[in-house]
Amino acid sequence: MQQEKGHSIHRQLTRMNLTLVIATAVLAFVGTMLITVRIEYHSIDSNLTNLAQIIAQLPQARLVLSGETESEWLTDYLDGAVETIENVDVILVGDQAGTLVYSQDHRQIGAVYSGTAWKETLQGTTYVAGAEGLSQAERCAFAPVTDEAGNVIGFVAAGIYTRNIRMLVWSTLLQFLLIAAAACLFAMLLSSRVSRRIKQSLLGYEPEDFSRLFRRQEVVLESLEEGIIAIDHSARIIYINQAAAQLYGIRDREAALGRPIQDYSRATRLERLLRTGKPERNVSIDFLPGGRVLADRLPIRQDGKVVGAVAIFRDRTEVTQLAEDLTGVRHMVEAMRAYTHEFMNKLHVIHGLLQMEQYDMAQDYIMEITRTQQQAVSRVMDRIKDPTVAALLVGKTSRAAELGIRLILGADSQLSAAGRFLPSAALVSVLGNLIANAIDSLNQSGRQPKEITVSIQETEKGLFLCVEDTGLGIDPAVRPHIFEKGFSTKGEDRGTGLSLVKEVVDTYHGQIRVESERAVGAVFYVSFYQPLEGEERT
Repeated sequence: MQQEKGHSIHRQLTRMNLTLVIATAVLAFVGTMLITVRIEYHSIDSNLTNLAQIIAQLPQARLVLSGETESEWLTDYLDGAVETIENVDVILVGDQAGTLVYSQDHRQIGAVYSGTAWKETLQGTTYVAGAEGLSQAERCAFAPVTDEAGNVIGFVAAGIYTRNIRMLVWSTLLQFLLIAAAACLFAMLLSSRVSRRIKQSLLGYEPEDFSRLFRRQEVVLESLEEGIIAIDHSARIIYINQAAAQLYGIRDREAALGRPIQDYSRATRLERLLRTGKPERNVSIDFLPGGRVLADRLPIRQDGKVVGAVAIFRDRTEVTQLAEDLTGVRHMVEAMRAYTHEFMNKLHVIHGLLQMEQYDMAQDYIMEITRTQQQAVSRVMDRIKDPTVAALLVGKTSRAAELGIRLILGADSQLSAAGRFLPSAALVSVLGNLIANAIDSLNQSGRQPKEITVSIQETEKGLFLCVEDTGLGIDPAVRPHIFEKGFSTKGEDRGTGLSLVKEVVDTYHGQIRVESERAVGAVFYVSFYQPLEGEERT
């Protein structure tokens, strides 16, 4: 499969590099010329001024202008001197009336200077101006000639032609053209080399051909009923099809790519193949008691080395289809997405400060949010040792903050990583749904303050959870139905959160109690007293 030559990777890279080189050369030339011409003008003005002042102080000029000697004497003297002076095209000496007593063009001697700029020298000032009255001249310096008493008796003008400035511009342009030509040649060679490497990595295909082939294969994989998920050598997700995304409750597959698979589920044990390199077939995976799928797990090899792994899931039942909610994966995804959104907002602030060149303020802001974030995460991690639950709390705190809600972890909260009374996935499902329910309640409430208090206490006797909000409370008329599946006062396609909480509580022989007062808020108490025995922690 071949691309048209006009769209080949080599031509695209060459066109891009040449455009970049030409644009850079043009910008550099314009900038350089602005600076160079400005410096050159300053140098020319300085040289012309110095020359005009030197000639104005010559005794010969004073004697001629005061009428004490003939102008031929000054002409002979300056003709010899001018031959040794570089970068000066015009030298004139005139009296108070503007009559020239000296000019390099002897035919102008005795003529009246046609310009008016020289008249300011009658005030005794030395200055530089446009060469008014001098054909082809660009700049001209004027200096007064004074007698011994200090009276102005004439002027001296020293000028330079425009052709010298043009020569400078053309000389600089030629240098840039040579540099740009060399850069273009290098860019073409680099494009050729890079394009060959890219095509080699794409097995000889052009990128668009390879992309089209990949999309066709992806359509095939998406049409399968089996779930497919693949990870790289770092156990990060590199591919997940729609069926697998539904199984794990991943709503945004693009956001999942590049994330560690442990963020979504530890039950697959897929990262184990990165160490063993051995395929595993028909493996039963427990998400929660009663929810199982069968999976084939295969290593991905390249040049004899294990560079990733892929899992294929099948035999999904209705219970399996609800596993993503029962395991709390949905809540972890939402929590991490909120945490990522909050982080992106901070990045936008930092980017704006850098664009405004407020570097010190950006540094202070980075240090402040880093310190604040570390403190917030540390407070959770110090009390909650289970990283999955801790991550949920951190993410839910960020989500609540976006909605103007303050989520507080009770000061007496404590949870170990052992999971003695409830697996992490089940605990995440309970807490995630209760916190989500509290957030929904506070969103409908106009009361202040909007706060959610979460308390987690694990003792030798049991695990105790409490989620309290300052929302609208629960209507006594609907309170008996809040744990029924599909029942909701918030619209269609709702009513699964609290039913899942009740299902987890019943599965692990726990208890749940609700206290509520209208316009004051609601409190959910959940407790588990029976330790887990003989069950695999997932």
